Amino acid sequence: MNSTHAKHIVLIVFDYMGYGDVEPFGQCEIRTPNIRQLAEQGIRYTDCYAPAPICGPSRAAMLTGRYPRHLGIERNIEHGEAGLHFSEKTLARYFKDAKFHTALYGKWHLGYETEDSPNAHGFDEFLGFHDWNVDYYSHKTRSGVDALYHNADVVLREGYTTDLFTDAAVDFIAEKASEPFFLYVAYNGMLPPYSPPGRERDPTLFDRWVNGPRADYVAAIEHLDKSVGRILDALERQGLTRDTAVLLTYDHGGGDMATKGPFFHGFGTLWEGGIRVPMILRWPAGVAAAGLSSEPAILMDVAATLLAAAGVKPDQAMDGLDLLSTNAEPAKPRTFYWRIDLPGEGGDWPSRAQRAVRRGNWKYLWDGFEFLYDLDQDPGEREDLGYRHPELLTELRTLSKGEW
Repeated sequence: MNSTHAKHIVLIVFDYMGYGDVEPFGQCEIRTPNIRQLAEQGIRYTDCYAPAPICGPSRAAMLTGRYPRHLGIERNIEHGEAGLHFSEKTLARYFKDAKFHTALYGKWHLGYETEDSPNAHGFDEFLGFHDWNVDYYSHKTRSGVDALYHNADVVLREGYTTDLFTDAAVDFIAEKASEPFFLYVAYNGMLPPYSPPGRERDPTLFDRWVNGPRADYVAAIEHLDKSVGRILDALERQGLTRDTAVLLTYDHGGGDMATKGPFFHGFGTLWEGGIRVPMILRWPAGVAAAGLSSEPAILMDVAATLLAAAGVKPDQAMDGLDLLSTNAEPAKPRTFYWRIDLPGEGGDWPSRAQRAVRRGNWKYLWDGFEFLYDLDQDPGEREDLGYRHPELLTELRTLSKGEW
C-alpha cells in the first residue's frame, strides 16, 4: 500500500441485488462495463459478507464498523422507534470532524426523527429517503406518503431516483473538488417496485411493488452501472481519480430476480445467498490494479478501511479491520458471527430464527436444523459435513450462542 492518504472517499451501495448480478462477479447476461472497469482498476473481494441479511442492521454496521448486535440494531427500524444512537460515530461524523465535506444521496433507513437523521449523524448534505424504499418516480412510500427529503424537508422533484441521486453526486464532486470530501451514494436499486428508467407513464396494471418482469430488473441494473460510470467520469473530469478511494458494495443479498452465482437462498437468510456480497475498492494512489482477495471480509471493514485510507483515526472500538494494512491479515482465520433471534419484521417479510458462524473456510448454520459446510469446497452449501466433524460442529455451535 502507498503511504499517501486518500483525499476523497466515495462509497457506493446497491440494494437487494444478487452476488452474480454484476460482471466482475460472474454475470454474463446483464451488461455492467463500468463496474467491470472499476474492478479491473482496483481490488475485487470475493469473500465479503454483509453483517446482516436485511438493510438497516447491515448499513448501521457498515457505517460504524461495529456488529449490529453491539449497536442494538438487529432488525429494520420502524416508524416511532429510536434510530441509530448518536453515541455511535458514523463514517460521516469521523470525516466531518476531520474537515471533510460530507454528503449522502439515497437511502438512509437508520431512523426517522430529527435526532436520528443523516444530518445529525454527520452528513452536511442529504437528498434521499428514510424508509426502506420509495417509488422510483413519485418518490412516495408504498402507502402513498411523499418521502423524498432534502436535509430535514420533504421536497417534490421530478425524476427517476437513480438519476436524481447520481445528478446530486456529480454536482457535489464538481463543487467540492478542491477540498476533501466523503460522498455516500446509496441507491435504492434493485428494491421493488421493479421500475426501469423511462417508464414513468407505464400503463401496466400489475402492482410493481410485488411483481415485475426480469427484463425490467436487467434494465434497471444496467442503468445503475451507467450511473456508476457518470460518477467515475465526474472524478476524472476534476482530476481526482488518483487520490480518490472508491468502494462499491451491496448491503445484503438479493431477492427472487437476483443472480446469486453459486450461492444458495437469498435476502433475509444467513445462507450465503443472503449475506455474501461483492466488494470492489479502487484507489490508484494506494492499491494496485486488477487485485483479487479471497480472504474473508465483512462490511464493518468498510469503515476501518476507508478511515485508514484517509488517515483518520477512529476513537471508538471497531469490529472491522483495515483491509489495506500490512497487518490486516490475521495470524489465525477470522471468525464472523450472524444471528436472527428476534421476531419477524412484520408486513410481508416473515423472518425466522437463524444463527451462523464462519471461521476460516468452515461455516456453521442453524436454520431450524444445523449444518456444517466447507465453503472452499462447497460454496453452494449443499453437502452437510457435520457428521464428519462433530467436535468442530459443537465448537462453532457454542460460538454461535456466545456473547460475541
